[in-house]
Amino acid sequence: LMTKQYGPAGTPKLIIEQKFLGVPTPEPEKKDAAESDAEKKEAEKNKIAQQIMQTKQVTTTDEKMALEMTITRQHAESFTKQKIAQCQKQGIPPQVALQSYREAWFILVRARKINLDGSHIPSWDGVLGDPRFPANNHMDSLKKKDDPLYKMLDSDTVASFKKEFATSSSNCENRIVIGWPFVISNVAQKTGNIKIHLPPPIEAGRYEFSVTIKSQEFLGVGEEFKLVVDVAEGVEKKKEEEVEEDSENKKDK
Repeated sequence: LMTKQYGPAGTPKLIIEQKFLGVPTPEPEKKDAAESDAEKKEAEKNKIAQQIMQTKQVTTTDEKMALEMTITRQHAESFTKQKIAQCQKQGIPPQVALQSYREAWFILVRARKINLDGSHIPSWDGVLGDPRFPANNHMDSLKKKDDPLYKMLDSDTVASFKKEFATSSSNCENRIVIGWPFVISNVAQKTGNIKIHLPPPIEAGRYEFSVTIKSQEFLGVGEEFKLVVDVAEGVEKKKEEEVEEDSENKKDK
């Protein structure tokens, strides 16, 4: 039906390019459309700096990681032509219809700890970022924090959720590290750059992150891929008070 209405290239599809998961790269500075030679050279330097950052290893003491990717909407042109044709047929100003367009995709990230041969380690408890909040004890954490969401759930619902996370294997299978909405408000938008921050694992080792992208509007449409990240043991950073105390001791000496 979509092909009949929008043509061969009109089937909703995202093309995922430049996938990266690791230490966050610097945000590019926004430039005017017309760039001087000096600005182009600076942009090239920034690109090289970004590539170098992408080779930096993630450690257990990093504040955050980042999932970065470029998404291309294969169907953008076909959808735009169809929307404009509908507006002209109905006598509606195209800009009005185009501005009211909404298309949402949800980016879901799951994580597993794996061996060097790629096999999963079922004993990993799924903790990312903060050891105070174990991944396999989420419902109890909500209860302890007196979370409003927990109060809305009846006992049967709580029991069902706990059952899904009862074992390490089911916990990794069902637990979503992060769910991120990617919303299109311009039907003609062809590409978009996405950066999603994630907490790093607190244990050194190799991890496999599964990324699933699901459409809110188009049933059965989506993309899925996996990225593997090696996490090294990090060095604990000193607190500000400790740094100040060290400085004062040096001055006294």
